[in-house]
Amino acid sequence: MVAIARQLAKWIDLTPGLACCWLCEEPLEVGEKSFCSVCFADLPRLPPRCQRWRCQRQDLAAGRFWFAALRWQPEVQKLIQYFKFKQMPDLARVLAPLLGAQLHTCYQRFVLRETSQPVRWPDLIVPMPMSKRRWCERGYNQAGLLAGQLGELLSIPVGYGTLRRLQQESPQHRSNAAERWQNMSHSMHCTRSVKGLTVAVVDDVLTTGASVSAAALALQRRGAVAVDAWTLAYTEPHAPPLIKTD
Repeated sequence: MVAIARQLAKWIDLTPGLACCWLCEEPLEVGEKSFCSVCFADLPRLPPRCQRWRCQRQDLAAGRFWFAALRWQPEVQKLIQYFKFKQMPDLARVLAPLLGAQLHTCYQRFVLRETSQPVRWPDLIVPMPMSKRRWCERGYNQAGLLAGQLGELLSIPVGYGTLRRLQQESPQHRSNAAERWQNMSHSMHCTRSVKGLTVAVVDDVLTTGASVSAAALALQRRGAVAVDAWTLAYTEPHAPPLIKTD
């Protein structure tokens, strides 16, 4: 009965004494929201810097900045599994502020060498698309939900449907690095002109960078002057892959 109550408390906002932490599932204290103070402090945060340099295929990497908020550790893997595979789309409103706070720091710290001015925020947010088959299986696009929440937090318009997948590729979380790059080659199409715009592509996890690179190239072909990647988590090259569990 306690386990059932904790699951229900995650779905709706109850009084502080009844709501539970998404990670440890202990009751939240007054003033705590979504996570208890201990779990929130222990989240494996990344430093506010670009992750593009860590791509193992620099010859194929595309995009200006790759920003991620969290390291791919067990706590983060648990949250992503809930979000993607356990039918918990409401987690978008819990996870988006974590990424939004990281982005705010990143764009404050990065400056243009030519003018010594902070880098401008993107003009448009675009969610990473998913195949029709995967959307039908899941019922929602987790990247679209994150993008929507970020658009509200940052007051940036969201271009739903701007990117479209051209093929029904195999699930990326089950592919190795070489297969990811091969799967994503020429796999995306930009459905509208983004001429003169700086665009941010939102996804949940950055692994090899193949998906965000394919998205960046598609947007640049339609006129984007720069493309940044925003992801909730970054997977270290040695980290275990995301595995769907029943």
